[in-house]
Amino acid sequence: MNQEKPILILQMQRMGDLVLSYPLFGWLASALPGAPIWVVGERLFFEGLVDISPPATYFEYSAAKLLQSRSYSLLINLSHRREAALLAGSLASERRVGPRLGPEQAAALHLEGNWQLYRASIAQNNRHNLFHWADLNALDLIPLRQMRRTNWPLPEAQTKRGGQLGQSRRIGLFVGASEADKRPDPPFWASLAEKLLKLGFRPVFLGGKGDHELASRAADILKAPALNLCGKFSIKELCLFIKEMELLVVPDTGPMHIAAWLGVPVLNLSLGPVNAWETGPFAPNQYVMRRKLSCVGCWQCGQARVWCKENFSAERAAEVAALLLAGRHDALAGLSLPGYELYQTRRDENGLFDMRPTTANAPHLARSRFWKLFFLLGLKKLPRDAASLQKLAEAAQSLREPQGLEKMLRRHTGALLLQVGRSLRGQSNSLAGDDSWQNLPPLLRPLSSFIQMKLQNENSSRPALLESLALLELFENVVS
Repeated sequence: MNQEKPILILQMQRMGDLVLSYPLFGWLASALPGAPIWVVGERLFFEGLVDISPPATYFEYSAAKLLQSRSYSLLINLSHRREAALLAGSLASERRVGPRLGPEQAAALHLEGNWQLYRASIAQNNRHNLFHWADLNALDLIPLRQMRRTNWPLPEAQTKRGGQLGQSRRIGLFVGASEADKRPDPPFWASLAEKLLKLGFRPVFLGGKGDHELASRAADILKAPALNLCGKFSIKELCLFIKEMELLVVPDTGPMHIAAWLGVPVLNLSLGPVNAWETGPFAPNQYVMRRKLSCVGCWQCGQARVWCKENFSAERAAEVAALLLAGRHDALAGLSLPGYELYQTRRDENGLFDMRPTTANAPHLARSRFWKLFFLLGLKKLPRDAASLQKLAEAAQSLREPQGLEKMLRRHTGALLLQVGRSLRGQSNSLAGDDSWQNLPPLLRPLSSFIQMKLQNENSSRPALLESLALLELFENVVS
């Protein structure tokens, strides 16, 4: 790869998506020293975040003609917008990752990179996904050994004070999110602020201009001193203000990722159609609180009411926040939170994002952990030595209950193997049909959806069929 040519990254999504790309910028700078990193993004976001961004040269989409006059050593499209795919298809690059479209009117979207295909395959199908977006940005490009070497700092306040927080007593309560279902309502924020005030802390309502009314309603309910600073800061000023917080209590939104990147302690209230494994605070030693419901972590809520949001307990959240502010991480390990789950973020043995339940292990995660290891062996091409295969086989034990489940999975896997075999012989191409993975048992959908995406993307080519066959055989062997 020519390191004199720039690396071009298309990240034309929201503020949080841009911040979640920062680890990739750092990994690329380390893996390809000297290669300039260029980024196409939204000026509103990159201009306000430039002071906290890793070194990069930023462009707006309007610079497309200028960008088309150059060639690149590596082109990475992290956007799902059509104009980003069209731009990616018009640029000359030695290597590509992500979606691209040709100039033809009827051109089909094509994705480069198995991990970008995996990301696309979990749309509406992410129940068992444990890969974080920040890692998925990089897995097609960065070896795990480099991720394992990453020095993720402790939240800065813990480092400065030897683990003791609560010196300024100021807590940011970020009240907004991109969707109403992803953030608590005013009575929650009022109750949380009241409880924190009684404990001697100084809550501050934060948010954008569109959140000012929400915070005002919370302040009216509170009827006690609490600053409402929603809409008062530019993005650059918000970064500076967040950095002075002892703790940021926040739903799934861009400023949460800013806080995590800056080393500010975070308590993420994960509610609504979000999955904290995908978009939670990605730095280690942050905390995620969510309801203990079987549907939590969905792609899109299919319930008549958003149960994971309703009656989210301000008292429980205040209890967790108070222990964090006192530096009482040991007490969090034994904290009883009926109806809730509390997780501490960390990095696993492969250097990837992980979350550790602060109480007993969560048994519902066992099947998801199987799929995480399965795809690492299958797509990242980790060594399939006896120890690795034994570890995967042990994880597969979670697929054998309730009774009869294993037999059903083997039956459907056998049918998929037969279909792939027929396609290799040119007798059938049924696996590339639209949404056929949805007709299979939910526990098999992570694999069936990926295979369908792979075959559609590569027009059922022989290499794609052979790779699909290898994945199916690996699954059958460990489940048997």
